[in-house]
Amino acid sequence: MRIPKRYGQSQILACPFCGKQCITKNKQKVPVCVKHKDKLIDNWKCVCGAYLDIVEGKWGPYCRCIKCGAVNFKRALELNPIPEVKEPKKEEPSSETKPKQETVKADDPRYFD
Repeated sequence: MRIPKRYGQSQILACPFCGKQCITKNKQKVPVCVKHKDKLIDNWKCVCGAYLDIVEGKWGPYCRCIKCGAVNFKRALELNPIPEVKEPKKEEPSSETKPKQETVKADDPRYFD
């Protein structure tokens, strides 16, 4: 049974950092999500041990090895997993610094102050 392709579902790019759908590209011209726009991919190695250069081609990004030649970007991603990017936890302000909300009604003498 042949399942026909649907428009817009043939190629959905995933961010190499978090796996979300890609919307923009970083400085290396690798498709990433908006959150990881400023992140760069460094020091990827090939199976042979040589370093990979990330290059933008006609059909998207790929990697270039000095010894092996062109390496698929997905293959290079499998060989060099990117560590998960952890967000720093936001500290909540203490109860002393939080402003207290006051309700002032029209019949209150402080209403006109």
